[in-house]
Amino acid sequence: MKDGKKFVSSMDVKDKKGNILGAVCVAPSKEMGKRDIILMDEETGTQSVRSTTELINMLSKKNVTFEERKVVLDFLSERLRYLERNILINSTRNQIKS
Repeated sequence: MKDGKKFVSSMDVKDKKGNILGAVCVAPSKEMGKRDIILMDEETGTQSVRSTTELINMLSKKNVTFEERKVVLDFLSERLRYLERNILINSTRNQIKS
């Protein structure tokens, strides 16, 4: 998601009471073409998740509202599209250079 002119790779997540639970981050992995989805929880620490489904289930158990989980899904979709597009652009450039 864009925040003004700066690209944002994480977003705050709030519980049902409106308190910030932590943040969700999507970043490129060390392995080329892969990505990491990370939940940084204020209480329990940082966890890496294998899928968006796993993340949404975790957020549900942590009393994150349905509306907030939809916002997280939108953020993940946008961020993953951005990463995929960059991977495609970079691989195309590398093929042209070869």
